[in-house]
Amino acid sequence: MDQLLSHSADYENFVFVLLSHPEAHPSKRTEGARILCAVSMEHAQSIKILMHSHAFTSALGLLRLQYESLVRAHWLIFAASDNMVDKLLAELNSDSAQAGNSIPMVGEMMKSMEGKAPPNALQPLLEFKDNSYKPLSSYIHGGIHAISRKSKGYPTPLLENVLKNSNQLCGITGYFWAQMTQNQLVTAHAMSSFKKYQDCFNYTL
Repeated sequence: MDQLLSHSADYENFVFVLLSHPEAHPSKRTEGARILCAVSMEHAQSIKILMHSHAFTSALGLLRLQYESLVRAHWLIFAASDNMVDKLLAELNSDSAQAGNSIPMVGEMMKSMEGKAPPNALQPLLEFKDNSYKPLSSYIHGGIHAISRKSKGYPTPLLENVLKNSNQLCGITGYFWAQMTQNQLVTAHAMSSFKKYQDCFNYTL
C-alpha cells in the first residue's frame, strides 16, 4: 500500500504538470474547466493524505467529490449553456450563490453530454458512475457502508481499489486537459503515462 501511495503521488504530480499547459482557445468555459480540474486533483491529493493518516472513511467520501468536479469540468466544455457558464463563474455574493443553486446535478449533466461529448471522454465517466457512485454516497451520508467499514475495518484490497479509482480519475483529468491544449506533444505525454504508471490503475495495457 505504501508503494502504491508513493507511485500514485508521482502520477499526481505528472497530471499537475499537464494542467499547467495553456488551453488552445481560452474562454470562460476553459477557465472554469481548468479550475474544476484543479479542484478534482486537490481531492485526489487529499485522498492520499487521508489514507496515509488512516482516515479511510473520509478518503472514500472524497472520491465522489473528485468525480463530481471532473464531471462538471466536462459539462462546462461540452454541454453547459452560456447562461450556466456565467452563473458558475460569477463573482461570489449572496445573489450569485442563490443563482448557482439551479446548476444541474451530476446525473443531469451526464445525460446532457450524450451526443455532445466525444464517446471516449464520456464512457469512463459513465462507467465510474455505474460502478461506484451509489456506494460512495453511503460514505458521505453515514450509510451502511460507512458504518460497516468503520466498525469492522477496511480491507487492504478495498483501499487499493479506491486509490486506483482515484488515479484513473486523475488520468481522465490529464487526458481531458491535454485535449484542451490541442498540443500533440502534451497529448502524447498524457497517453504514454497510462503505460508508465499502469501499476496505479485497475487495468493493464
